[in-house]
Order: sequence, then C-alpha cells, then structure tokens
Amino acid sequence: MSELSKKKVVAITGSMGAGKSQVSQFIAKKYPVLDCDRVNARLIEPDGLGFKQLKEKGLIQVLENGQLDKAQLSKDMFSNPSIKKEVESILHTLINEEIEKWIAQQEVSLLFVEVPLLFETHWENRFDEVWCVVSDQEVSLYRLETYRHIPKEEAKRRWANQWSVEEKKKKSDVVIENNGSLEELEEKVNEILRKE
Repeated sequence: MSELSKKKVVAITGSMGAGKSQVSQFIAKKYPVLDCDRVNARLIEPDGLGFKQLKEKGLIQVLENGQLDKAQLSKDMFSNPSIKKEVESILHTLINEEIEKWIAQQEVSLLFVEVPLLFETHWENRFDEVWCVVSDQEVSLYRLETYRHIPKEEAKRRWANQWSVEEKKKKSDVVIENNGSLEELEEKVNEILRKE
C-alpha cells in the first residue's frame, strides 16, 4: 500500500484506553490522520456500503429507526466466531479500500492511520512504521470508566480479546507511554515528530 504511494504511512495503535485518539489529535495539528473507527462508523450507517453488504448477507438486525442494531451485532459476534469472521471480513475489506483511497488523495509525504486492532487484524506489515500508545492498566481503566463510561469488567472482557500490551510493544517501531498529563503526552508526540 505505502510502497506504491511513495509516501511514509505510519499506523497508530495501542491498548484500549491508552490514548490513541489523543495522540492522533496532536499529530493532526501537523499531518493528515485517518481514523479507522470513524471509517467503520460511516460504513455501517444505513446508507453505507458496509451496512448494505451485511444486510444482504443477513448478518445484521435493523432497528425501527432504520439504524443498525449495534448491541445485537456485538452480542452475535461475541457469541459466534463464524459471524464475527464474516462481519470482519466484509468490513475490513471495505476499510482497507478506504485507507488506500485516502492515501492516494493525500499530497504530503508523511501520513498517519489510526488502527485500534492493527495486530489483531494482522495489518502491521501494510505500514512503513507502527507507533503504539500504551498506559498502565489502572490508568486505562480509570480513563475508560470516567470518559467513555465503560465499566471495569466490560473493559477487561474486551482486553481479553486483544493482544497484550507487551506483545504490541514488541512489534512496534515507536512506543509512546501515556500515564501522565495531556501536556506531557503532546510534548512526547512532538519530540517523536521532530525526528521524522
């Protein structure tokens, strides 16, 4: 993907609650950043291609207001590995197409793509570099409960389906520790960017 474009494309990933989106916001002040979660959200809107394909395959339920029943889909994917595989196969293909399209449209040589489940989807080799945002588990749990209203047990359940922080760190080119203030985090990000 990035080899063809002659652009350096960096993936931003990390553990849930570590601050990936915050890092992306700081980077976005200087460079283009694509958020795969937002791409996914657009794809599963009623007029999105993902919604259409999932509906055709009978993989989703639609609420009275025409929106995707996300709670039901999440439940189905968690309890049935074959549904999970099929849903992800459809959405990951579409997300990858959107990433390639976006990269082709950019006119600068350094780009960033935020991919929360980069290693879990085995996409790490599609990028020139991987930046991994990590924080201590207690810090992450506090952030998830306070800012995203995700209960501790739910957060731990989700973590159980992801690679461990240690595994992600080992496979990353740059590791950004985020246990402090926003100011400290921004300074760390700017310091890394100065070396690019």
